[in-house]
Amino acid sequence: MLIDAHCHLESIKDYVPSPGFLPITVGYSNGANLKNILIAEKLKIPLVLGIAPQTALKEGTEKLEEWIEVIKQSKVKPVAIGEVGLDYHWAKNEEDKKKEKLVFERMIELAEETHLPIVIHSRKSDDDCIRMLKERKFSNGIMMHFFAGDEKQASNAIDIGSYISIPPVRSKERKKVINSIGLEYMLVETDAPAVVRLPEEVTKSVEYICELKKLEFDVVALQTTKNAIKLFKLSSYL
Repeated sequence: MLIDAHCHLESIKDYVPSPGFLPITVGYSNGANLKNILIAEKLKIPLVLGIAPQTALKEGTEKLEEWIEVIKQSKVKPVAIGEVGLDYHWAKNEEDKKKEKLVFERMIELAEETHLPIVIHSRKSDDDCIRMLKERKFSNGIMMHFFAGDEKQASNAIDIGSYISIPPVRSKERKKVINSIGLEYMLVETDAPAVVRLPEEVTKSVEYICELKKLEFDVVALQTTKNAIKLFKLSSYL
């Protein structure tokens, strides 16, 4: 089995997983969370629920506690809180960053309250995300979604208990990161349909790691699947 650790099935019409693939569908706003709860219930797949930084900027924070109640009352218990974090691409000033940090802090608290791991969205903000989690001594498990940081940031994330999630997008920096960390710290994802069309294309992420690590496909597939099962406690979905 291959596990796509991060996709958005609310944006893929009439999706049904292929045999041998388990997608984890991820929310980022209250609207997306509600849709993904229904999808996860129908398809019997794991889901992740949270309020992302770009949502905090777009929709404000006035209804944050209402959105949190939706997560807490979900028919299908989420396997993690996410995607949440900081996004300095969209934060245009200090006030925007302050709003993102307020929501992120609340999402960390929610992950602590629910005893769940956390899935981090960090664009141009890896150092601050890692620092905030470290200061909180967060210990429930972390996934750095679509990691785009450097080798040092990857090492710092691993030091606080994080997995590094590899998308099917090649870059010089990602190549360095893949070469610098062990397979036991990696997850694979598609972020479908934003990057590729379907979760099944997670095979491209596996192939990318295989190429750089000089490993067989089955070796990478097995280890990244084991990692996802461990982080998200997925045994009941297998």
